[in-house]
Amino acid sequence: MSFKKNIISILSFCLISYSVNALEIKIGHVGEPGSLFNDSAEHFAKLANSKLGSKAKVVNFGSSQLGSDKEMMQKVKLGTLEMAVPSTFMSTVHDEFGVFEMPYIIKDRSHMSKVEKEVVNPILSKNLEEKTGYKVLAVWENGFRQITNNKKPINVPDDLKGIKLRVPEGKWRVKMFQAYGANPTPMAFGDVFVALKTGT
Repeated sequence: MSFKKNIISILSFCLISYSVNALEIKIGHVGEPGSLFNDSAEHFAKLANSKLGSKAKVVNFGSSQLGSDKEMMQKVKLGTLEMAVPSTFMSTVHDEFGVFEMPYIIKDRSHMSKVEKEVVNPILSKNLEEKTGYKVLAVWENGFRQITNNKKPINVPDDLKGIKLRVPEGKWRVKMFQAYGANPTPMAFGDVFVALKTGT
C-alpha cells in the first residue's frame, strides 16, 4: 500500500471514529415528563439537533437524573455538564434573580414579556455572565404559584402564620414566607414526592 493510501486510510478511520464519538451535549433539569421543563428541553434538543447534524447531539436528562438544581449548576460551573434548566434556584447563584421570587411584581404575561426584553436579557443575563460565568440562553415563565397544605385555606398572607411549608430552594422564597409568619424549609424539587409520601 502506498504512503498516500495509508494516509487516506488513517484519515478515513479518524472520520469514522469522530462520527461514532460525536460530542454529546447534556441538558439537565428537575422536570418530569410532560412538565414545562421537560417539554422545553425536548423542543430545544430537537431544534438544536436538526442544525447540528452529526457534529454533536443534545440529549435531555429530566427528573433530576443528573442531580438537584444546585448539583446541576455546580456541574455546569465545573464543566462536567453542558447545560441546565434551573428553577427558582437561580437567586442563590446571583441575587438579582431573586426579583422573580418576589410576590406581585409581575402583573400578567404581557408584563413578563416586557420585563424579559427590557430587564432580563439586556441587564440580568449580562450581569450573571460577568459575575458568575454562567450564560443565559433563554428564559420563560414557570407558571403561577399556589400554596397547598392540610391545615386550613390560605386566602391572605396572615393565614400563613405558623404554617410549616416546604418551598423551592431559592433563598428569597424562604425569606418571603418567613416575612408572612410561616415556617418554610427549602427542598429540592426531586425530593418533594418522597416528602409528601412520608409526611416530612
